[in-house]
Amino acid sequence: MTHVSFYRKWRPQTFAEIIGQQRVTRTLQNAIRSNRVVHAYLFAGHRGTGKTTTARIFAKALNCLSSPVPVPEPCDTCANCKAISGGFSVDVIEVDAASYRGIDEIRDNIRDKIRLAPTEGRKKVYIIDEAHMLTEHAANALLKTLEEPPEHAVLILVTTEPHKLPATILSRCQRYDFRRVSLIEIVERLRTIAAGEGFAIEAAALDLIAMSADGSVRDAESVLDQLASFAEGPVTREDVLAVLGTIEEEAAFRFADAVISRDTAAGLALINGFVAEGKDMRQVLRTMIDHFRNLLVAKTTGSPADILDITESRGQALRAQADTIPLDEILRALQGLSEADVEAREARLSVPVRFLLEIAFVRLCRPDMDPTVAGLSARLAAIEQRLGSGGAPTPAPAQPSASAAPPAPPAPRPTGVRTARRAEKTEPPPNGDVKASAVDTLPAAVSIEDVRAQWARILEQLKRTKMFCHALLIEGVPLRVDGSTLVVGLRTGYNFHIENLHKPENRSVVESALEHVLQTRLRLQCMIHDAAPDPGAKPDALVAKALELFGGQVVDVRNTD
Repeated sequence: MTHVSFYRKWRPQTFAEIIGQQRVTRTLQNAIRSNRVVHAYLFAGHRGTGKTTTARIFAKALNCLSSPVPVPEPCDTCANCKAISGGFSVDVIEVDAASYRGIDEIRDNIRDKIRLAPTEGRKKVYIIDEAHMLTEHAANALLKTLEEPPEHAVLILVTTEPHKLPATILSRCQRYDFRRVSLIEIVERLRTIAAGEGFAIEAAALDLIAMSADGSVRDAESVLDQLASFAEGPVTREDVLAVLGTIEEEAAFRFADAVISRDTAAGLALINGFVAEGKDMRQVLRTMIDHFRNLLVAKTTGSPADILDITESRGQALRAQADTIPLDEILRALQGLSEADVEAREARLSVPVRFLLEIAFVRLCRPDMDPTVAGLSARLAAIEQRLGSGGAPTPAPAQPSASAAPPAPPAPRPTGVRTARRAEKTEPPPNGDVKASAVDTLPAAVSIEDVRAQWARILEQLKRTKMFCHALLIEGVPLRVDGSTLVVGLRTGYNFHIENLHKPENRSVVESALEHVLQTRLRLQCMIHDAAPDPGAKPDALVAKALELFGGQVVDVRNTD
């Protein structure tokens, strides 16, 4: 006999068998009891929560032959109930709006045939699945039928995206929202199926399947069906991890511990282990986002188990770890990992997800590498913690100037467009100096000092435009400006960064960011640059203190004499 999937074999056949939707089933049953059945319904909600199943059971209750009138609970044994369960009832018509979404299909399947009286039952029920896929013209063709259907007809629209339906459709339907099924209810359902199929499964494995299902009973049942074929003997927690490609709960805690302790080596080794084990790195990234979200809830609430739908023991572990990390660090981790997830979806297969996860992790461990305001706040907090007093360092007193000291040289003139704008506001020169003045009004070339002064803004602009380019260029150091070319140096071993930065699609993004900030068009040129410091040179005391507090490296040294 051909194997039938668990989610089909164990599909609920009565209202009593539906789990997690008591509000919906109770309302529908009371409507049948009080003879308040309307002509159009909208079942909306998360996938795998019983929307289509409930529509079929409702159709059975309206046409059940166990009573001369509709019953609140179908018998599931009469001819009509059997026909509806088997999918061959002539009075219950299911329309897949994803496949038959045009105006011709709606006209042929619904509008022209709905006037015909039911053949075997009391009501003719139309179940329109994936209703949000209907075209605009098909939805308009359905409006009149929804507004004034014949007395014997009931229409049930089923969708996971009700916001895509026109307001004119929504206003004509009685709406029922199906919620995600809780972890406990899914576990009990899976335990019942496992017992009915005759195989054993560990409680920890049931918890893992339920958590991965994200409130979808169908997803959980499909995974259980796969595990029944995969496992040799009782289904264990390790079997679930192998089939799903997810990571253990303890691994997420270790990853967060590495972020908290700034242990870059441990975190990168952990990521490398995920890759070696063949884990789905997108799933790993989402697991890390979920874990830091759980830490956020544990940090801001007293009982995370109530909100997160987790066991009490895991809630205690989350609270213990949340006590070791500040709230702003959790928010920064969530932002960084979420940006990596967005970049992973946009990059598709062009950029390994492992690469994006490693960049996000290193940036979390090294806030001094982050040029954003959040990174600056993290650096200031580190300085305050290092000083011990919680306040900013006291600046050294200024040295008195000598009376015979020459006056300070004038400040350098602004460059680029700013120079041109200031020149436009100056008064016209005397007649004899027209040519000289015209030359002065031309925009001056951008210097390497201008680029270095605006480097943080350039990186921030890149981060808003394309995270991948920002991740490549953040390790770079502006070396010089050769005419209209900006030369950026990267250390040995960063050939991957240089190769990708020189690709036209990435180079244009970087050059646009340079033009946006500097108001001057520059061409990007990258090269390997390992500048060794002069061993005989003694750094200035103020520079040495700045390097100690903020980190970084000395790019250039110039005499001001």
